[in-house]
Amino acid sequence: MLKHLKILFGDFVLFFRKDFHLAAYAYTVTVAALSILLVYGAGWGALISENRIPTSNAIVNNMLMFVVMYFLVAVPVTIIRGEFRNIAKPVFFARGLLLMCLIGFADAFSWEVLSLQAYSSSEQSYTFNVLWRMRNVIFVLPVLVLLRLAIDKDVKGLYGIGKGNHHVKAYLSLYAVILPILAAVSFTPDFLSYYPMYKPWNFENVFGRPVWLNTAIFEAIYISDFLMVEMIFRGALVIGMASILGRSAVLPMIVVYVALHFGKPVMETISAFFGGYFLGALAFQTRHIWGGVIIHMGIAFVIELLRLFQHYALGIG
Repeated sequence: MLKHLKILFGDFVLFFRKDFHLAAYAYTVTVAALSILLVYGAGWGALISENRIPTSNAIVNNMLMFVVMYFLVAVPVTIIRGEFRNIAKPVFFARGLLLMCLIGFADAFSWEVLSLQAYSSSEQSYTFNVLWRMRNVIFVLPVLVLLRLAIDKDVKGLYGIGKGNHHVKAYLSLYAVILPILAAVSFTPDFLSYYPMYKPWNFENVFGRPVWLNTAIFEAIYISDFLMVEMIFRGALVIGMASILGRSAVLPMIVVYVALHFGKPVMETISAFFGGYFLGALAFQTRHIWGGVIIHMGIAFVIELLRLFQHYALGIG
């Protein structure tokens, strides 16, 4: 276990040493910190979600937020590093804009546009919940496949999904270390109020199926969505954009990943910065995303399981 972890962190340190630039890193940390303070401290998150700024359309607001977050870091960081030639190409702006708009659209799209009047209110809520967890497969995956086939022909696999098991044993060992930390964090107020993502006690008699079956269906879809999250952030935004930005693809990905967590418990949003950097660095080094998939799916599964156990066995939440 220790041997695998040592090799894993050795690869991470290697990336850090080659990539570290004090001004670029300081700028990225500042942007991420200020955005978190504005969303959680000044209440900008509520203003955006309530369609009060900057427009009256939730989807447009979300797309603008991701576009601004990405280019607010990608452009200055690249210039600070003296790599202006990398962003002077139209393909950089075209691809960055496409990916940010896709992420923003998928994240804010409301499935309530569908007419489900024949369903009960709980059945409608359940259906919308499940469909939202499939948003990346429905909206983002087809575009990534086309992008890979038409433009990124030299990229192996599908943005990190393909042959490659470098560090997989180490990721499993790291996951074992994280488990007790998750158990402790699951008792904090923020997590107790936010999780589980699916609360079975609010969805009894949905479609005439047993509660456990509806729970299993939702959790399977919810947890599998993290494969898409890794493909987008560590795959398309790091492995894919590396052909344009090189190592500089990692830092802008981090702040966008932080923005994806706005609305979740603040400690989870802060940890997304460090986790995003760690997984992004290793995705760049190994050119696969299986480590992130293992960690992400594993954490999501355990958090849901812990919260369900807390509710039904301990009467918490």
